[in-house]
Amino acid sequence: MRQLTRSESVIRTAPSRGGRPARAPRATPQVRRTKPVRTAPVADPADPAAASAAPAARSGRAPRAPFMLLVIGLLCGGLVSLLLLNTVLAQDSYKVNELRSANDQLRQKKEELKNANMRLEMPGALSDSSAKQGQGPDWDEANVITDRSAGSRAASDGQTPAGQERVPGTGR
Repeated sequence: MRQLTRSESVIRTAPSRGGRPARAPRATPQVRRTKPVRTAPVADPADPAAASAAPAARSGRAPRAPFMLLVIGLLCGGLVSLLLLNTVLAQDSYKVNELRSANDQLRQKKEELKNANMRLEMPGALSDSSAKQGQGPDWDEANVITDRSAGSRAASDGQTPAGQERVPGTGR
């Protein structure tokens, strides 16, 4: 088996992200190729009209600076607009939280007032408040309806409560 020289050995490297396989170095040194140099016509310094009419030497590519400024400007504008949008949404969320807490406080106050009203409507509280106002029960004239003549009867006479109908043959 023959031993490989340094220029013939295959150097293994990790694959690049582009997905291209690693290349082995060439046995011969690579020569750098240069582009041919364009020469601009030299204007006669004594002729000022010819100097101003001579076109400026330009390469075949468009300048990169205006394009890069445009891209950077668009990115900065997008960033600023996103920051403003985020700020507006954050302000709205603070307002929503304040309104929710105000609603919760009003709901609690409503429940407290409802409970206080129910306590005041209880019979003990009604008798206490009527006693404070100087009112009391009139035991002398009891207004009790006792007249059962002329076909008057109570609404529940001869009726059974709902759900408790009599079952024939059971005595109930």
